[in-house]
Amino acid sequence: MGEKEEEIQEIHDLPEFSWEERSLHLLETSKLDKDFAKIKRPRKGGKKHRVRCMSRPMAIPEVIVELQDPFGRESALRCLSAFLLEKRLEDLENYYRTGHLLLHSCCTMAILLQELVSFFRMIVTQIPTIRASKRLANVLTLYQCIAANKETRLEFINTCVPNLLQSLILFETPLEVFENVRAVALSVIGILCQAGDPIIIQWAVSSDMLEICCTCIAMGNELTKAVGMHILEAIMQDESGLWYVCSPESDHLLQKIMTTLEHLGKVLAVDEDPSPRLLFHIIRCHFLLCYDMRGHRIVTQKLPKQISNGYFLDIVEDFPLIKDLLEELLLVVDRVYDYLPENLDDVLYHHSNVQGEKETRSHHTNAV
Repeated sequence: MGEKEEEIQEIHDLPEFSWEERSLHLLETSKLDKDFAKIKRPRKGGKKHRVRCMSRPMAIPEVIVELQDPFGRESALRCLSAFLLEKRLEDLENYYRTGHLLLHSCCTMAILLQELVSFFRMIVTQIPTIRASKRLANVLTLYQCIAANKETRLEFINTCVPNLLQSLILFETPLEVFENVRAVALSVIGILCQAGDPIIIQWAVSSDMLEICCTCIAMGNELTKAVGMHILEAIMQDESGLWYVCSPESDHLLQKIMTTLEHLGKVLAVDEDPSPRLLFHIIRCHFLLCYDMRGHRIVTQKLPKQISNGYFLDIVEDFPLIKDLLEELLLVVDRVYDYLPENLDDVLYHHSNVQGEKETRSHHTNAV
């Protein structure tokens, strides 16, 4: 078998990356989320795949050129996507170089836009297939690469492609895999916002990304919720972004954020296996709002009782980082005494039941 045939075969054998690797893990502030996820769902072992077909000096430009061939485009997208996901941390120079090549090479952005429009056409006329959804995810991985490069992210915004992703993010379909595609699309916005560039934050605010994130947190799966909350936090960490959220003119937005966080807290409270990372982000969003005087007043008045009355005692005790952040929030809003609730017996009873269920599941697993 010749060298070219071996490369083609390897493209077909490329591994499937998890949806978290395609979205949440690309956010610089997601290390805590990874730690929470590892504790909740230990990752299965396995040898990491090496994309050998991309090791030649001119391999990246060659594969980008192959995007112009309609018949080989799907393989080229998958090969580029796999390379970027694998090399993102160990070969940052080539990762950023690829983003520059994608944005400035002839017709490439038009081709990627064509892929996006083709998917839009599909979701209007029929339910998107799993294959089409994964193909779009590969396109979004290329957009992530462009968004991550400080030399291309502002130009990327000027193309209006990130604005086009809003319709994709808000689209509803019964196809389960699309929910993960939504998270990948949302992560493109997250990568843009995490840089903290005031121009990008202003773009996100003026493009209604805060409202879109609230919608995604309310309707999405855990991965989508986590990415959406990362974007909320990135915007509120910027002085102008926090001022916009807490200004009287944006009272409807602040109320929507508070309502969204309260609803999510209620959902976690009745969940048999609540997500520690979502609880962490709920607390952190409230804490960031307290940096503004008006935001502090609203949080003091409307902090969800599930957060302040020790209802998540079992999770808080298991994760010292969550415990420290929660205690700091309660001190800031002068609710630290509420942490020992009037219904302490009920809370402790709930805590003991949770611990009992964990022990039962553990004994059952060991017996198996």
